[in-house]
Amino acid sequence: MNRKLSDTQIEAAAALLQGTGRRVTGRALREMLRLQYGAAGNTARVFAVCRALGGSQAEESEESALTELQRQLQASEQGRALALQERDHALVRAERAEARELAHQDRWASEIHSLRESVDQLKSERLRRQSLEDQVVRLQRELQSVHRRLAQDEDPPRS
Repeated sequence: MNRKLSDTQIEAAAALLQGTGRRVTGRALREMLRLQYGAAGNTARVFAVCRALGGSQAEESEESALTELQRQLQASEQGRALALQERDHALVRAERAEARELAHQDRWASEIHSLRESVDQLKSERLRRQSLEDQVVRLQRELQSVHRRLAQDEDPPRS
């Protein structure tokens, strides 16, 4: 079997292709080999090298993916811890606000209660005052009636 390209040449072309940031595929590697060496190489050999590199790339990508997932997990745990801390602060603020609201409502309920008692007391005083005024008017009428009778008794009848 006559090999025009060695495995080292194919791997070097694959490394060069990988360095450009392009994905290392069988077709892209054969194109790179044609450009570099003027021959594309045996398809089976090129694709075998490509698969072998793909396996190591897959392992590297899995490791980088695992590292990325660990970083994301750590960031998520930090975010969760911050969220829990913010929740705890919010709960404390809510409890303080509720206590202030209850104190406010208690104060005004007490104020309203005392005002209602004052109104009830004033209503009863008004009724008492009205009763006393009626009694004064009745007594004044009686007094006038007594004055008239006295005036009639003192004046002898003229005849």
